[in-house]
Parts: sequence; structure tokens; C-alpha cells
Amino acid sequence: MRRVWFNGELKSRTLPLDPRDRGLLLGDGIFETLLVLNRTALWANMHLARMESAAKELGIGFARDAVDDAIAEILDDAPETHQVLRITLTRGGSTRGLGSNGGTPTLLITLDPFDPALMFQPVMLATSAIRRNPTSPASRLKTISYIDNIAAAREAAARGMEDALMLNVAGAVACSTIANLFILKNGTLVTPARDQGILTGVTRQALISAAGQLGIATEERAVMPAELLSADAVFLTNSLRLIRPVKSLDQQPLAQRDLSEIEASLCDSARLQCGRAPKA
Repeated sequence: MRRVWFNGELKSRTLPLDPRDRGLLLGDGIFETLLVLNRTALWANMHLARMESAAKELGIGFARDAVDDAIAEILDDAPETHQVLRITLTRGGSTRGLGSNGGTPTLLITLDPFDPALMFQPVMLATSAIRRNPTSPASRLKTISYIDNIAAAREAAARGMEDALMLNVAGAVACSTIANLFILKNGTLVTPARDQGILTGVTRQALISAAGQLGIATEERAVMPAELLSADAVFLTNSLRLIRPVKSLDQQPLAQRDLSEIEASLCDSARLQCGRAPKA
């Protein structure tokens, strides 16, 4: 059952629609998506720190204490199962004009059931024709302006694939539509660097930290598509599905080295039982 917190209180009915809200009209806002296990949101401090930093860069008001209180309220008495918590913040309503500062920000938080069978499942990728622009704030920040990702995902689905590999304008690997990408090569984890048109994912950062504790070397640099074909393993990371091995790229099979040690280390870093589902 969905739970909704909107601008100060839990709601049980349809939300009022502000026809001037810049999030609705212009995609002028940011969001975070968190996995909730047993009423505890994974890596909440990291998610909220990223959201606060993005809000500051974009000039959107962000009241951290109010967000913390709202999360506590929506999680209170929530089911002790896997849930997905989404926090959406827009600039709010304003007069016309792209440069408007807006009015009071709109804060919407939702809590929905999440199927743990989606975690750790292998994925097939198709390379998208849509490129990521490293100079765009929309590539670095988790904004609600998601049309490039949506178009790439639809493009992949039309080809019978589950997600799209997105390159940047220089032709290097950036990410998938919803996840960061890693390759494992000769015992080293390699992932596209921050300047490659990626959103710096919370799970990405948690994994880099966990890998260091395991003694696994990591590199953040430009990654070319051909490197995926010769890697020992390729996988995606995001905050809901955690780690997803990539089994093929453009219908070409990729190497499938066992990732159980890395998966376990990531779960341990969250100090939670991640409820690993069996692979299909």
C-alpha cells in the first residue's frame, strides 16, 4: 500500500495540483530514491547529503530537518518489508520565466512496496544512440528532468533489452539509464569517472568504499565500450537493485565472473541484511 507525505503531512486522498509548479511544467526539481528494509532507509545520510548539495547548486530551498522529520513520519508503522522511498523536491510555483526563483518549494515523499526479486538479477544492455553531456547539470545531478533516460530505456525495450548503455558525447561509457557501471578486470574494479557524464551514485560510492576494505583496487577513469567485451565481469549498481551483472551487450555475451564477495561486502557496508534474492 502506498503512503504519501506532501508539504507537511501524510495524505490519504488525491493531492492538490498547483498549475504553476515548475516541477510539473519544466522538470525543475530533484529527487532521491532509497531502499527501505525493516523501516530503515539504506545510506540515508549519503542520499540526503547529495540532495542537499544539488538543491544548493540549483538554488532550490532545502530544509534538512524538515525532510528528516517527514521521513521519520512516513516510515513510522510502515510494513517491515522491502519498500522504496522517493523524495521529490521542486522549486514550487512561480510566475513565468525560466530564470524565476520560484516560491515555496514543493516536497513530496512516497513509500511503495518493492519486490526484492529485482535485486541482483542479471541484465541485458543495448547501446543507446542518446549521449550524455558531461557539461549538463542534468547529467551530474539527480534532477527530475529524465527525458533522455526515458527515451533511452524505451529504445532498449523496443530492441528486447532490459536497459540501455549510455555513452557520453566523446563516445566513452557513462552509465545505464538508472545505474552506474563497473567492470572487473585483472582484480581491479574500474568505473567511469565523475567527468564522464555520470551521476555519482550513492551505491557506487558505497561499493568503492567496500572494495577498499576488501583490498580490491579501484580506478575512476574514462572507459571505452570495447573494454566491456574483454572484462572479467561487468555490472551495474543502483540504490534499489544494488548489483546487477551484465550478461550481454548488444546481444553479445559478456564474461560472468562470480560477484558474491563484492555483493556481500556491499551489504555489510550498509550494516543490514540485504535479503539477497536467488538469481534467475
